[in-house]
Amino acid sequence: MRLPSRLRLKESRDFAVIKAQGRSLSGRYFVLALLRDEAMADFRFGLITGKKLGNAVARNRLRRQMREIIRENRAQIVPGMKFVTIARWRSPEAEFSELIEDWTRLARRMGLLLKPAASAP
Repeated sequence: MRLPSRLRLKESRDFAVIKAQGRSLSGRYFVLALLRDEAMADFRFGLITGKKLGNAVARNRLRRQMREIIRENRAQIVPGMKFVTIARWRSPEAEFSELIEDWTRLARRMGLLLKPAASAP
């Protein structure tokens, strides 16, 4: 199941607002920038893969992986958030499981993901 295109940030001014007014945290493979927008019922996200990461094939592969990570965590993402995930220079060489772990750790630290439900004993 694909992520709807209405969830994607497409305008450069949206990216600039998140960078200027939001907060960010960097991990081994990603930088996550986040801005709360209470007026939204859902979340919106953007992806940045610079040319330093490699050729178009490598950047597109990384974007597909990043979208898949967000898609898998969609149910846990707090509504009313705008966030941008920026791939760092070492991310193309990482295993997919390492990318998932790094993004999830950043998202939890930033408060982007809902708290997991406590399991009953």
